[in-house]
Amino acid sequence: MARTTKQRRTQVTWYGDDFQAVIEKYGDEALFAAGEVLQQAAERRAPRKTGRLAGSGYVSTASRSTYVKRTYWRKEQKPPKDAATVGFSAPHAHLIESGRRRAGDIRPRKKRGKKALRIGTELRSRSRYRRVSARPFLGPAIEETQTTMVEALGKVLSKRLEEALPGK
Repeated sequence: MARTTKQRRTQVTWYGDDFQAVIEKYGDEALFAAGEVLQQAAERRAPRKTGRLAGSGYVSTASRSTYVKRTYWRKEQKPPKDAATVGFSAPHAHLIESGRRRAGDIRPRKKRGKKALRIGTELRSRSRYRRVSARPFLGPAIEETQTTMVEALGKVLSKRLEEALPGK
């Protein structure tokens, strides 16, 4: 026995190009919102002996940045296109995050009378430094905020999509 089928006609409206346009236009804003979630979590986890490390955090996208330039601090790391950078510009941030494996010393230069380094206004002929164990704050913050970053990104994009496509 042969089967008979009925054909139904439906009308499909394609909004993919509209979605793509909204994501291209407001993608940086959404990435910035996700980066702020991560930065706040990392600042909460950062050690607070003086508070300089926690205060040095910044979020940067192609169109927006919270970086504050300070003397002797690290330069801003610019993100690639369609990405965000969350970083800490304090000069000791990498030492706290990953630690230092070896101990050692800084000796004077080969010429006589030259000092090795300047600490404040004082010149020193040598300095010793110890091994430092890691106290990570950014890595655990990434693991902690994986879902909330996606939620923040989705919240911004859904708001912008509703504005661009109100009744559709």
